[in-house]
Amino acid sequence: MDDFTFDELKHEYKVNGLIYPSVTKIIGDIFPISDFISKELLEQKADLGKKIHSTTELYDKGTLDVDKLHPTLKTYLDSWIKFRKDFNVQFDLDSFSEQIETLLYHSVYKFAGRVDRIPFVDKERCIIDLKSGTEQKTHSLQTAAYAMLANQLLDRKFKIKKRYAVYLSETGYKVTEHKNTNDENIFLSCLTIYNYRRSK
Repeated sequence: MDDFTFDELKHEYKVNGLIYPSVTKIIGDIFPISDFISKELLEQKADLGKKIHSTTELYDKGTLDVDKLHPTLKTYLDSWIKFRKDFNVQFDLDSFSEQIETLLYHSVYKFAGRVDRIPFVDKERCIIDLKSGTEQKTHSLQTAAYAMLANQLLDRKFKIKKRYAVYLSETGYKVTEHKNTNDENIFLSCLTIYNYRRSK
C-alpha cells in the first residue's frame, strides 16, 4: 500500500514522499487563468468556491446544519439540491464509499487530484465537477483527468460513462456534459509539457 498524503495548506499531494502535481496545477500551468483575471478577483472566487464545496460536501454526507448556513451559501446549496433532483443523482456509498470529495492519485502517470463527485446519474457512473465561476474550455480536461483517476478504483462494469461540469449560482445551475473523447489525450499532453518544463 502506497503512502498517499495531501497537505491542505500547500495543496500538495505526495505518494511515498514524491510530489505528484495536481490536475488543476497541470492545466493551470499550460493555460493560466491569471492571464485574463486579476489576482484579487481570483482570490475572492477561490474563497467562495471553497465555501460552496464545503457546504455541498457536508450536505451530501448528511452532516450539514442548514439552519446555521449563511443566506448566500443557502442559495448555492438550493441550486445543487435542485440539480441532484433533476438529474437523479444517487450515491451508492455501501458498495463504493469514495464518491464525495475523493483524493486520488494515478499510479502510472503520477498526478493527483480531488474529484468532487463520482455518483450514479440515471444509473450510470459519472464524474461531476462543481463550479461556481464561469465556464472555461479547459474544464473538460479536468473531468477527463478525474475520470482517469476514478477508473483506477472502479470495476470494469462501473467505469465512468459520462462527465459533467455543474455551474452553481445563486439563482440555479447550468450543466455542461463533456463528450470529447480526445480530452484525455489533451490532458496527457499538458502533463507531458508540465513534466518537461521541470525536468533537468
